[in-house]
Formats: sequence, C-alpha cells, structure tokens
Amino acid sequence: MKQIFCGFMTLLLAFGISACSAPKKVGVGAERIFRITHADSAGRMFSEIWTAPKLDSLGMQETSSEYFDRAMHMSDSRFTAIALSRLLTEFTLKRGEDAVLLNCFDDYQGILSLNDIYKYDLRLATKIKLVSGNSKPDWLNPLLILVPDGKRPPFQERFMTANIRELKFVRLNDYYAPLENIAGTSPKAQEGLEVFKDNCLFCHSLKGRGGNKGVQLLEAYDFSYKPDQIRMLGDFRDFHNKDNPDKQDVDQFVTQEKLERVVDFLKNFD
Repeated sequence: MKQIFCGFMTLLLAFGISACSAPKKVGVGAERIFRITHADSAGRMFSEIWTAPKLDSLGMQETSSEYFDRAMHMSDSRFTAIALSRLLTEFTLKRGEDAVLLNCFDDYQGILSLNDIYKYDLRLATKIKLVSGNSKPDWLNPLLILVPDGKRPPFQERFMTANIRELKFVRLNDYYAPLENIAGTSPKAQEGLEVFKDNCLFCHSLKGRGGNKGVQLLEAYDFSYKPDQIRMLGDFRDFHNKDNPDKQDVDQFVTQEKLERVVDFLKNFD
C-alpha cells in the first residue's frame, strides 16, 4: 500500500515501528526524509523539511484504530499520531488546493481530499506498535494515514496509505482530469473510475496519475479482448486476497461487481 519530485539536501528523520505488550520486536522503521510541499508567499511550489521535534510540538496522541486492525486482520495495534487537521493549520493554501497527495518511499501514491481529512478526523501516525505475532509487511512504515476509532469512512484502500515521505497540496480536479476525460459519459465507466480512484490508482498509475508499485495494467492486459478481461479479474483475486505476502488485501474493498465496472472503465483506453 508510491514518485520523487525534486532533490534537496538530506536530512534524516527517525520514525519507529515496534512490538507492543511483548519483548519481541515486530520490526524497526528506517530513518526517513519527510517533507511537505506547498506554495510559498509568491505562489511558487516549495518543499519544507519537518523535523520530529517540530512535528511532536503540534501535539501527538496515543491511539488505536479499529479500521486499521480490520483492514490488516490484526488486533490491538497502537499508534502515536497527530491530527492531520492540526498539521494543516500550519499552511496557507494559495492555489485553491483541496487535497493532499501522499508520495511514498515504495512508489505508492495516495491522495486525500481536505474534506475527508476534516470529516473523518484523519491522523498521521509517526509510530506503530503491533502485538507480538502480527507479521509486518515491508510497506507498513510511518508515516501512516490513520482512521481514529469512532469514525466510519467507507472501507477503502484510500485510507490505508503508509510509508509516506512527502505530503503535497494539489487540486483534485487537476489531478483526476486525465482520467475523467477517459471515462467519458458512460455510467458504468464512471462507476469503474470511482472504484479505481478509491482502491487501485495508488499502485497502478494511468495517464501520469497514481503510483508505480504495481504492474502497468494497460501493458499487461488488452481490455478490448474478452479473454484478457477475464484473466485480469482472475489475477486480481489471486493476488489481492488476505493471504498474499504483502498483506495488501484489496479484495476486501472491491466486490466482483465493482471490479467488473473497473474493467468497463479500462476498456475506454482502447
């Protein structure tokens, strides 16, 4: 459950991941570069480095997340996190930005609307503690988007972004425009686009949008060819189940009918 925008001086920032309620460690996070990209006072894009003490000074809390545990088939996970809404107060948006793009170390790329951040009180976790016995996939490292207990957003891959190295303010209409043009006016393709945006785009980029962690679907399958459509449906179920090594159980978010609508959307590329 990612793209590098520009180079700059290296400043290492440590975020931990460990075991909880037991001496055995589940894993230890690497030191990471963390930055926020936004418009400066002149409206030019600017990348700002945040240190751990500066982030901590905004007010961290220990918390749990039933949403996370359900998605990961775990229990009793604990986190140190900050409310994203608190972090956002540090920035003045000058270009009509209404979303945060989440670029990750492993070529995953998430995106969250500001509306969802405020509506669901989404958090940004800097530390993850897993109960001993819960295996940690390589991608499960801070920074992690977290749904706090008591909130009920739709059950989607969208709210599980981890391994974040950069938050970048963007406009949703600009970001999704190339994909909206492809979907056209077909209701089935439009529905498929929405499912793809909520669960698939983060790994499988299209038209320069999304992450590159997964295969390029338009290269792997000819969606104008019925056997390839069927093969893609089978490959999805085989790879994205709860027993896959990466623990990226996207199968739990996408029904068979929704997956067929995704195919209706992808057919439009031909």
